[in-house]
Amino acid sequence: MAKILLVEDDDLVNDMLKQMLQRAGHEIQTAGNGEEAAQLLKTSEPDIMVTDIIMPKKSGITLISEVKDQHPNMEIIAISGGGRLDPIGYLDLSESIGASVSFEKPIDKSALLMAIDLLMHGKKDSITV
Repeated sequence: MAKILLVEDDDLVNDMLKQMLQRAGHEIQTAGNGEEAAQLLKTSEPDIMVTDIIMPKKSGITLISEVKDQHPNMEIIAISGGGRLDPIGYLDLSESIGASVSFEKPIDKSALLMAIDLLMHGKKDSITV
């Protein structure tokens, strides 16, 4: 079981991912944007953060950069459906600044669960998306 911080501004996606991760046995905290996530990280340190990239108030890119400065060992999974760029551009950028792995929306649920399991067991190099 992992302690996961889920950062997603779309309520439907947030609820769907939260339910899926809880059913898989993970402990989930949620935040609706990067600012909320930064506040939560002041009082808790999850094993993994799953964050959207395009969000109001503080983008996932900014959040990833800040988290890697303050919590260098935290594993991060970036997710994006795109924005002004296609999602691959945002996801490549997220990995270049510290995300362990990234997924384009809609997310393959089994691939996400497998990535979480591999990250929890220190097998980051085994992840292929």
